[in-house]
Amino acid sequence: MKKYKVKMFYIIFMSIVCLLSFNASLEAACGGANCSLITGSQDGVLDKGKFVMDLSYRYVLSENPQRGSGRTDRAQTPKVDFSTRTLKLEEHTEKRTINELTQLDVSYGVTDKLTLSLNVPFSNDRYHEHSEGAGAITNNNGTRGMGDITLMAKYPLWETIKHTLVGGVGIKFATGDYRVVDSEGNINEPTLQPGTGSYDAILSGLYGYSVIPNSLNFFTSVSHRFVTGENDLEYLFGDTTLIDIGIGYALTKKVSVSGQFNARISQRDEFVDLDVPSTGGEFIFFTPGVRLAVSKGVSFYSHVQMPIYQRVNDENLVENYGLMLGASFNF
Repeated sequence: MKKYKVKMFYIIFMSIVCLLSFNASLEAACGGANCSLITGSQDGVLDKGKFVMDLSYRYVLSENPQRGSGRTDRAQTPKVDFSTRTLKLEEHTEKRTINELTQLDVSYGVTDKLTLSLNVPFSNDRYHEHSEGAGAITNNNGTRGMGDITLMAKYPLWETIKHTLVGGVGIKFATGDYRVVDSEGNINEPTLQPGTGSYDAILSGLYGYSVIPNSLNFFTSVSHRFVTGENDLEYLFGDTTLIDIGIGYALTKKVSVSGQFNARISQRDEFVDLDVPSTGGEFIFFTPGVRLAVSKGVSFYSHVQMPIYQRVNDENLVENYGLMLGASFNF
């Protein structure tokens, strides 16, 4: 019975992981829905020896220009010029960014109290359109590559029949390329890079409450990514906080649905100790989802992310919508 309940919690919590991983951070100037994708790893703790593999695809479209929390006719953002160590203000006008990410997440129960999770964004494809001055729209400065890997350790702080509280600590490694060049041979914008070039610390906490055992569950989670320092290009990404709250309901033994609100707070970036315009902001999304269990250890899921409130510092593109498709395998 205990193992069954842990698995039920895990199914719900895994949906949260997908949503936390799904949020594309608006932490830098170029490309409204880019920077590193935050991998929250906020799921529950597995039994000793249990192994879970999750493969997901995420698509995020951003093409709405915004100033602050209101719409505008265009979003002008600066260029980060690494060769001259300068910021070229209002250097280009943002048109569209499409972020596609394919990620592998694996979790293993080291003991009944300790679970390790590894998040590997092995394909990060960023398509980007912008125009410079009165020039034509260009779309040849996107990037593609592997992103930054994250390792999380999770431990149950409180467990009862109805309540679960899980704490997590982790580190984001600088595994992704952050020096991809543009069509002119210069290092591309930080937001368009697959990686950040920095090692970051992550703290997380998740609380789950079984309102109706094996049927209706409430969950809330908080995570914060602490950027430990600038990369060797002297670019410092801002810290990011994620706050999530929602419910999951089992319609049948095989079909469950969820609805959740996801908030993200991103601090401004810095370059050579100067604030970078058009970076950071606050964002709130509503995200419904559905999961189908096709066998005892295999399930498929999908989520749609819809913006409710988005506020950017200065001007930038904001998200139109996001889509996630994935599959989970339990061993």
